Amino acid sequence: MPGWYADPRGEASLRWWNGRAWTEQTAVAPGGRAFAPPVAPVAQASSAPALGAPPPVAAPPPVAAPPPSAPPLVAVGPPTVVIAGRTRLLSDWWPRAGAYIIDALITFAFTLPFIIAAVVIVAGVDFSSIKVVDNQIKGISTEEQAAVGGALLLVFFGALLVAFTYQPITMARAGEQNGRTWGMQLLGIRVVRESGAAMTYGPALVRQFLVMGVLYGVISGIGNAFTVIGGTIAIALAYLWPLWDSENRALQDFICSTHVVRD
Repeated sequence: MPGWYADPRGEASLRWWNGRAWTEQTAVAPGGRAFAPPVAPVAQASSAPALGAPPPVAAPPPVAAPPPSAPPLVAVGPPTVVIAGRTRLLSDWWPRAGAYIIDALITFAFTLPFIIAAVVIVAGVDFSSIKVVDNQIKGISTEEQAAVGGALLLVFFGALLVAFTYQPITMARAGEQNGRTWGMQLLGIRVVRESGAAMTYGPALVRQFLVMGVLYGVISGIGNAFTVIGGTIAIALAYLWPLWDSENRALQDFICSTHVVRD
């Protein structure tokens, strides 16, 4: 019967069959896809077949389906951790490093008054006259020795007081600021415990002072004593560990069972 069919000559997508012969009228198939040419040869107008359907046309090849073993695509997002049934976004390394630098500057600012007071105490001591003879300090009076010793103790206990107060107390705050020092608060991160419990003074003191202060100091001192810079490299690795750890954890996080997360 007359109609548009796949062009048997292969010159166009469609050609008009008038019921007896192919005409010169052509058209483009929907979607622009060309059909395969027919199997039968083109019939001439002089020998046109009787009114009926055009010659059969070969069906287009089927579209191959994707292999069943191909895994589905999965969107990759930021690393997370589940704490007490809540999914938390883990902090990147740079916010952690930035918070550490800010807290170090704040700690120094709190310690600075003790340093200034120590300088005032030893201001009258002439250090250029001090000599060591037979393992004995010469050129300094007993009063001056006491002044120097008192100044050193003042700085030591002042730094100890700051270490026992600033970071542990700020991290032990209740509510929204729990687990945060002021540096962490500025950069939108916090320390959370794996148990899901709130960060209190004791765990904060252990993490910030005993581990990051005392333990790291001992490792650095012993390592440098035997290998010159071995201790420094070990502590650097402890702080850089989040860069390649799957949960962005540093050594202090493994020891204290904590994570640093984003808000």
